[in-house]
Amino acid sequence: MGNILDICEKALNGPIMREEDFDKNRFMPTALQLARDTGIKFDKENPVPQDDAAADRIFDAAKELVEQAGVYCLSTARVMQFSRQEIDAAICNAPGQVRAGEGNDAKVFGMRRPDEPKWPWFQVGSGIVSSEVQYAANIVEGYASIPEVNSIQIPSLSRIRGIPISAGAPTEFYAGILGLRTALDALKRAGRPGLPIFNLHPTTAVAVTNIAASAPQFGSRLTDAWLCGMIAEMKVSYDTLNKVAYLHASGANVAAESGPMLGGYAGGPEGFAILCTAYLIAGQLVHKCHLQLNFPIHFMHSCSSGRDVLWGVSLAIQASSRNIAVPVLWGPYCAAGPNTKMYMYEAAAIYLAWVTSGAPCVNQPHPAKAVKVDGITPLEAKFCVELGKAASKLTRAQANDLVIRILEKYESQIASPPEGDRYQDCHDPVTGKPNDAYVKLYNDVREELAADGIPF
Repeated sequence: MGNILDICEKALNGPIMREEDFDKNRFMPTALQLARDTGIKFDKENPVPQDDAAADRIFDAAKELVEQAGVYCLSTARVMQFSRQEIDAAICNAPGQVRAGEGNDAKVFGMRRPDEPKWPWFQVGSGIVSSEVQYAANIVEGYASIPEVNSIQIPSLSRIRGIPISAGAPTEFYAGILGLRTALDALKRAGRPGLPIFNLHPTTAVAVTNIAASAPQFGSRLTDAWLCGMIAEMKVSYDTLNKVAYLHASGANVAAESGPMLGGYAGGPEGFAILCTAYLIAGQLVHKCHLQLNFPIHFMHSCSSGRDVLWGVSLAIQASSRNIAVPVLWGPYCAAGPNTKMYMYEAAAIYLAWVTSGAPCVNQPHPAKAVKVDGITPLEAKFCVELGKAASKLTRAQANDLVIRILEKYESQIASPPEGDRYQDCHDPVTGKPNDAYVKLYNDVREELAADGIPF
């Protein structure tokens, strides 16, 4: 997969540039011009595009974006540049699959193609903050109790022994250990001790505490995965590269993390589709990653369920699934919170669009834009697994018709969505079971969507 020291050398020897100049004079004009050059236009009447040739043009433009703009290193104020030969080699040598989990829960996370009737990899959960350790334990146990789940993300903690957690402080280190041990105990109770965790350690914000908490004596397993983030757009720091170097030296699974924005420096849906794809190439070049988490959002709405985001990501998924063998966790955000009809509508539209486009995995969408403390529950995870199985039975054309109808149910509310409930408001905090009202809402919406044509 190449030498991390090669990346360090590029970070030291690339052209010196202010961050603002990289954003406005290098990255943005390149992305906007490439979007125009593709000749592809956002089609709001078809939120699930079905043009393979257009997808391939998006991929070619993504290669051009990485070659012409490069990746900016914040720690050295230099642009890391990559030749077309290096880019093509990274694409050719992409991993194709990654092994994760232990024992009976060990599986291979691989690729899918557009319109392929194969189940996606089922990942549920998020790093959304839990205010109590018991809530975090219940949530993880609930995730692991869903038989089809292949991997999970575990909650973050906000306090340890009542002390607020601060970035880079010893509290962060200790909370990282506590969060992992809590999750591992919950997996054992659910009878799934080997289920892989794909966000070690979510409570630790900086590399030094993340690395410290990742020592094997604290429970970390090489069959899990660590998220190593890029900064929007196309930027990286030594903090991330230190973590990447440590993980590669340890033989761990490195997951490059990226959050492309529609309405940012890449412009509208067309440039956004290119950017989403370009991050997957950059993850191979900079992180030498085994898998990737890509969480695309709208700049204004901070969610992934709008018509323009659905279209752009669908096109990027088609572009990447046809042209680069990277197991990608596509991580969406919903505007609405738990225990709302709107969340379920948003999740349905996302799964239908992205699974049929060839996504290897669509992560359980984060409710309430991932900003609500205790704002996620296992019942949303169960629903999303059902959606993934149903979507795998459909083609892009069939999904497109369904998504258009579902958008009518929630699109007007994206700017002012219902906040929803906290975990402890709709689940029993002792037993972890959802209350009757939430179960009824779940069943009612599921029946409604089944009547619309989703083949649960």
